[in-house]
Amino acid sequence: MHPNVLRGLVALAVLAILVVSAIPLLILLDLSGNGTGWGLCEAGLDTCRVGPFRGARLAALLLTVLFAMAGLLRFIVWIASRSARRNTVPASTTDFFIPE
Repeated sequence: MHPNVLRGLVALAVLAILVVSAIPLLILLDLSGNGTGWGLCEAGLDTCRVGPFRGARLAALLLTVLFAMAGLLRFIVWIASRSARRNTVPASTTDFFIPE
């Protein structure tokens, strides 16, 4: 695989991880501006009655997605390292390289 493609995939994976990790902040910003918190509180923060497991369920979902994306990033880096090892020239004890 071409190194620039792998760099692009790594950058895309890191960007996706940053976007998913910013979701709780965006929900809080929406709630502070009298919003619904992306559907978390339908009538705004003043009349919000959230069940005991709604926040925990959202946190578990976000953590699952983050761990899956981190696993994807690790897989991309593993593929890149395998590709880099395959393209290296073996060290030789002589001063010149003789292809096999």
